[in-house]
Amino acid sequence: MTADATIPSLGGRTIAITEARRASELATLIGRLGGVAYSAPAVVEVLRRDLGPARAVLDRICAKEVGVVVFMTGVGTRALLDLATQAGRRDDLLHALTALTVVARGPKPVGVLREAGVHIDVVPSEPTSEGVLDALASSNLRGRIVAVQLYGDENRALVDGLTARGARVLEIPLYEWALPDDQTILIQLVHDLIAGRIDVIAFTSSPQVRHLVLVAEREGRRDALVAGLRDRVVVAAIGPVCAATLREYGVTPHIQPEKGTMGALVHAIARHGTVPSRP
Repeated sequence: MTADATIPSLGGRTIAITEARRASELATLIGRLGGVAYSAPAVVEVLRRDLGPARAVLDRICAKEVGVVVFMTGVGTRALLDLATQAGRRDDLLHALTALTVVARGPKPVGVLREAGVHIDVVPSEPTSEGVLDALASSNLRGRIVAVQLYGDENRALVDGLTARGARVLEIPLYEWALPDDQTILIQLVHDLIAGRIDVIAFTSSPQVRHLVLVAEREGRRDALVAGLRDRVVVAAIGPVCAATLREYGVTPHIQPEKGTMGALVHAIARHGTVPSRP
């Protein structure tokens, strides 16, 4: 048996992805395993209108009340630095970061922090919330204030995990996920899912699920979409929050990788095999 024989293949299956920020990376992984990526971003990242809560945490970081700061995304990291600049506190923030533990979840926040000259103490082996918790396992967090840069609504596991270890968590809400202005590709995806022209759909966050259902509802096809997801398409989901959102609509995901990474998702899809029987 050759080494390649152990690598799962997508066998030319069409994989719909609703991821936006890392769509290119996910599409590349799908192509490498012999699949066809159907990219239909269901979210766009927009700065929150009310940045008051984020400014309040920024002030506490600058006042050196915080012991650990966790940067989850490149967009969020840059947004906090921009917020500090607008508030005239960029130098205060950079100085404060030199005296506390800086955690960067993955390569995107690492790149932004390095560009700003910020030292990084912790980079988890896996760019997930679970990876962050594992990387901080040896740290005594009891009674310490930990600021977490939020991303979308996929933060509960991290916040709860830090709280369970005795940390006092400050959430930094900087941006939120909205529907794209141009929803043409999402409307087409709804019709293709209903018609059974998609083999697998992969969701990486719960807003993607909600937005796709919202688009279908506006087209008068919500029930048909849910039936398609339930009966004609393999549904893959990263994380318990995303899976729970699908179940709210009566859809049980067929695939939930143990690790919340793009690579684990694509390999899990490849190992899953064929799609459900189509009418």
